Amino acid sequence: MSNQTSVGVEAQIGPLTIVKEQATEQADLQTALARLPESEAFLDRQLRRVEPFFPLRPPARVLDIGAAQGVWLTPLAKRGFESVGVEPWEPAIEVSRDLAEATGVRLDIRPGVAESLPFEDASVDFVNAYSVLEHVDDPDQVLREVFRVLRRPGAFLFSTTSAISPFQVEIAGFPLFPWYPPPLQRRIMAWATEKRPALVGNTTRPAIHWFKHRDIRRSAREAGFTEVVNRWQLRRGERDDAIGRVIDLAGSNRAVRLAGDIATSGMEYLVVKR
Repeated sequence: MSNQTSVGVEAQIGPLTIVKEQATEQADLQTALARLPESEAFLDRQLRRVEPFFPLRPPARVLDIGAAQGVWLTPLAKRGFESVGVEPWEPAIEVSRDLAEATGVRLDIRPGVAESLPFEDASVDFVNAYSVLEHVDDPDQVLREVFRVLRRPGAFLFSTTSAISPFQVEIAGFPLFPWYPPPLQRRIMAWATEKRPALVGNTTRPAIHWFKHRDIRRSAREAGFTEVVNRWQLRRGERDDAIGRVIDLAGSNRAVRLAGDIATSGMEYLVVKR
């Protein structure tokens, strides 16, 4: 249930499958330290993207679901945010304590799962879950839990798998995997986890959900979120080239957005609680 992909890895464009050799929650202290510069740059991009929809400023309390060793939370803490996390794998939490000591920042990462967050109602300002929803047992319950712990206003930024695109980063060796029937996907993932763990990054919690965009939007609204911002809206104005113009058009043109969703692995949304 932790972030299964590397910190800062974003959706791949085109027919490319990349699977980590090791699940993120299994990283040691030296690996976590080495990832911090990448995480810092990734955080900068995320903050710029959410700024038009939900400005995030210190000392806001930010929760990372699947926090692993706290690599994403560390640059936040350095900037004055209150960094809290939840992580089901205890060895990763132990490394987070060493990381906090090595960097001189304060991290509060608690054991728990996304469906039952160990935080009080209306106790955080912003929630992040990068490559988490596809690994949990009940994604709809996760959305309800995030809504519960968010203050008003509050926002939830998440990325997850897409059933629309044929490209993915969750399992190697299976072309067009997101288009397989869900029962077959689960059987293959169970087999790979037991028999060929390298295919799924040696994780014990492989992806078991592949989402359609309309279902994600509906689930977010049913959970109580009133604003749903897609990947293309988040990236609008980010690039000043031909690709940037296509991205900008996808933010407002349904046909271009559909083509982009098919061509790009995964999905990303910002949902806001007002």
